[in-house]
Amino acid sequence: MAVRENLHLRRSTAQLHNKHMSPKSKSPIEVTLEKSSSGIWTVPEFPKRQLKPWQRLWVITGLIYILILGGSFYVLLPDRQSIEKRMVTSVIEEVKRYDGMAFAGESPRDIFESARSQGYTTWIALVRLKYRIGPEANADFDWIGKVYRDALSDLSAKRKLGLMICLVAWLMPMSVLYALGLVVDWIKRGTRGIQK
Repeated sequence: MAVRENLHLRRSTAQLHNKHMSPKSKSPIEVTLEKSSSGIWTVPEFPKRQLKPWQRLWVITGLIYILILGGSFYVLLPDRQSIEKRMVTSVIEEVKRYDGMAFAGESPRDIFESARSQGYTTWIALVRLKYRIGPEANADFDWIGKVYRDALSDLSAKRKLGLMICLVAWLMPMSVLYALGLVVDWIKRGTRGIQK
């Protein structure tokens, strides 16, 4: 069994001053040393704070929950590409009202890539020209354009709002869960004290 001795040193910073210490602080410092069984004086190691089992469970639960919320955020909130695809689909449906055979045999991916490469405004004008859709459809195509522009302009605000909702949706239940863990731990320590 190792015998440990403790040594407390108290000196002013002026006495301990060297090139690594700041001469500005004049307050005394205290150093506690321990002597091991071999006679070597060392600075004692501070005990590492370990998580209690309920805290480990809380961390794992928090990680799983944040992954679920992040996945939901990614799936549910639209991105620019999904808004563009929705607009192209709306244009296709509108064109099919005037010509039921429009886009027959064309894959949706090819239609979307064509619209994207030509620019949406140019693509819509070419489609209307190709299928002979006149000015009577202006209101409908204008409405599709307005919905598209509004969705794009609201995209960043919706993403910020979604992030805030995810943050609150994570913080509130996880805070309550942590508080419950603290209360249960406090009650548990109290009953141990009564039993002794």
